[in-house]
Amino acid sequence: MRVILDTNLWSSIRDKETERAFDALMDSRGLRIVVPPSTLMEVVRIPVAEARQQVIHALATGKRHRLPTEAESESMEVVSEIKRTRVQWMRIIPHTGRAWSLNNFWTNKVWREALHDSQRMHDYEMRQTPVRDYLIDTQKQDRNSFLQSDFKIGPLTGLMVKADQDTPETYFGGWSGEPVEFWRILLRDLYWYQLGVVVGRAAVTHEDTTTADWVGAYVDLSLLRNDRTDFTRFWVEDVNVANIPRNWLRCAVRVAQSYYKITSGNPADEQHSAYLVDCDLFLSADSRYISTLNFVRDSAPFSFAEPRLVSGDRDIPIIDRLEAVI
Repeated sequence: MRVILDTNLWSSIRDKETERAFDALMDSRGLRIVVPPSTLMEVVRIPVAEARQQVIHALATGKRHRLPTEAESESMEVVSEIKRTRVQWMRIIPHTGRAWSLNNFWTNKVWREALHDSQRMHDYEMRQTPVRDYLIDTQKQDRNSFLQSDFKIGPLTGLMVKADQDTPETYFGGWSGEPVEFWRILLRDLYWYQLGVVVGRAAVTHEDTTTADWVGAYVDLSLLRNDRTDFTRFWVEDVNVANIPRNWLRCAVRVAQSYYKITSGNPADEQHSAYLVDCDLFLSADSRYISTLNFVRDSAPFSFAEPRLVSGDRDIPIIDRLEAVI
């Protein structure tokens, strides 16, 4: 059985004796430890360098299976759907060397650097704080809208969105404005921004082009951008939710988080959720996050990891807390 631990649990595994006890416990239960890059990037935000390196050592050494970054996995879902429904957008000769380089960076180089000295990575992550603050503020606005409209929480598979009267005509292009599943419009907007907007101005603005780098290794982005109407139809009519579970999960978690009090950890939690199809069990000491995942899991159109809540009482040894739930 594959298991992912939330960052709040890894932060309690800080010495070699605890590491050995942890590995022994996992072996005795037949559990395979899976580690997402998003967990590493959250760990490198720990401010105290010595504590940070101790947690990184526990996360990155021993019997650990490193996953590709969520940007790769999510992008490959989109590439697969484009190949299935819009083969004319695909490159005749894919840039496989570029894809290999990106994968190697995230599954090898980043981990080696973090183990050697994570200070540069720490400094970089701390510079991303304004981005996280923007995402949190956006969620707070969404939550206020829910509360003001007396929004009724229901199964996410039944959540639909439609255009309101003030929506500009230029926003539609391939969408009638009639109700469609929420994730279709969220992903249409996200990927048009990443593939059709950011990539065209990044040389000047220095915005992150990771998604465009991954998708663009296989898809001719100039052809994709030539017909925004067909790009919208792709998302509104043709994408099959069963083929994009990671993308759907991030949308679902983002929406579900807005049903609860918004916290500073929400962006990282949403990011972690993309890996829930890569494991069978997800452990966390964050009761709000576990509640969010259980809510999403109850109505998800596919199966993903079972979330289990671990005691957050740090007076109890971490091994005992883990042993109580596995």
